[in-house]
This record gives sequence, structure tokens and C-alpha cells, in this order.
Amino acid sequence: MVNGFYTVGECSCVSVHGANRLGTNSLLDLVVFGRAAGNHIVKHASGMKEHKPLPADAADRALERLAKLEASSSGEYTQNIANDIRAAMQSHAGVFRTSKLLAEGVAKIDELKDRVANVHLKDKSKVFNTARVEALELANLIEAARATMVSADARKESRGAHAQSDFEHRDDENWLRHTLWFSEGDRLDYKPVHMKPLTVESVPPKARTF
Repeated sequence: MVNGFYTVGECSCVSVHGANRLGTNSLLDLVVFGRAAGNHIVKHASGMKEHKPLPADAADRALERLAKLEASSSGEYTQNIANDIRAAMQSHAGVFRTSKLLAEGVAKIDELKDRVANVHLKDKSKVFNTARVEALELANLIEAARATMVSADARKESRGAHAQSDFEHRDDENWLRHTLWFSEGDRLDYKPVHMKPLTVESVPPKARTF
């Protein structure tokens, strides 16, 4: 937990819409919890005197990333790897998924992870260097791809936008839970979905039909 740091919307994961992201229905997350977060910020900030001191090595990781790009003399260009990441996600983690496609996608993204570590920054200018920004963002791109692919491969059901052709039905007994992905070792963990609202009756989940 970071003192004074708040999240609102999809990244806050407050279980309002569960796994069903279709139709921009995260609006409720923004409207309701945006207001709640704003109110809490005012209350919290008025009683907060100071932040905890930063660790002495707080900037080391960021500086290491910059230094590695600055020292690079060979390797692949950012856009080539980024394009391959996008192609892999489109091919293996599209709207309609199968166990075979997802397993192949996990292996493909793992290969791309190694290529990201070998990116080369040709333009080392100091002013308005968008190539450096894109190279730094590539590390974020592969993290998001790994999280999505590994998590989807593990989820043996269909839920919301995750339409798994080999597991066509939603499995609330085993998969009514949020997925937590950890970069080290592609480790997965899970946390429960909050099913009890504060002031109204809970609406039980049911099959998505049209």
C-alpha cells in the first residue's frame, strides 16, 4: 500500500462488474467509486501530516533501465518486438479462444519476453526522444501481455469477454474469483469476488444471453 495513492475504474477491481467488461460498463466503477475515492481523499489528506520517507534505493531500478538502454550497442528495435507482441495477442488471445491457442500463446509471449530484454536504442539523444519512451513502454507492454495470456490460459471456463471454446460454460464453483498475476515466475493467485453490496440485495450471477 502506498500512502495517498488511489485507483479508480477498471484497475481498482472492486467487483462491481466482475469479469464482464463488455459494453463499457465500467462506467459505474468511475462514477460511484470515483466519488467515494474523492470523498476519502479529502478526509484522508486533511489528517495526513507527511509521507513516509522513500527508501535510499527508490530510484535505482528506473536508473538501471535507462542506463541499460543508453549502453546498448546491438539488439532488436522496439517496434519490431512490439508488433510481434500485438500479433501474438491477436492470434492467441482474441475474442474466441481455445486451450490450444492459449497454450501456444503462453509459449510465444515467453519467447518475446526474452527479446524485450535485448532491445537496442539507436537514438540516444537527450531531447524529445520518443524512441526512448517507446523502448521503456515496451517493458510495460510485455508485462501486460504476459499477465493476460497466462491468466487466460489458466481460466478453464467462459466468462464475460473470455469465451473459451473448450469450456463453453461459466464455472462459478471454481472460477468466481479475481485473478492476480505476479511477474516473477508468471505466478498466479486469486482473491474472492465481493458479492454483498452495502445497502441493497445482491443480484446473483446468471448466464450471459442475447
